[in-house]
Amino acid sequence: MSQENLSRFVQLFTLNDAEATQRVRERLALVLRDPIAYQEQDLYADELEQRDIVTELPAQELRDIALIDALSSEGLAWESSMREPTDMLVEGLNETLTIQKRTEVDKSAFAGRRNTGPEILDYLQDALEAQSLALVLFTLDSDSYPLSVVADAQAEEARQLAKELGFGVTVY
Repeated sequence: MSQENLSRFVQLFTLNDAEATQRVRERLALVLRDPIAYQEQDLYADELEQRDIVTELPAQELRDIALIDALSSEGLAWESSMREPTDMLVEGLNETLTIQKRTEVDKSAFAGRRNTGPEILDYLQDALEAQSLALVLFTLDSDSYPLSVVADAQAEEARQLAKELGFGVTVY
């Protein structure tokens, strides 16, 4: 694992927040280096328990959950149920955009759209695309959408770094 590539990947989400970058990078470096130590670390074990995970996970699944939890702890990702109405997803998106110091999407753009299901991801991406941003869906075997945002110009870099580091992501 390249520490430089891990830092570059994390910065796609944390932007210029050096402290958040360091916290997220250190957390992900641990899960990549020693998944068992990650699961045994008190804070992370508590977070996993809140997800009803009390047994050892396969390394891939643990990496993906660690990425979601690390970014979520900084407000840079949010997790929403597939059944939540559109306005809840937009609120989560806008919270992340605010923390990233980006312009929020207009809720009115979602009026009259189907309120739940995978189609909402297309609607979110359409709204982000108008701001030269790309929606990121993190891999998680559940009925939720763990989501974040990167600059559209960095979408391919996000895909490549995620693949290289062993994280499962879909960048729209």
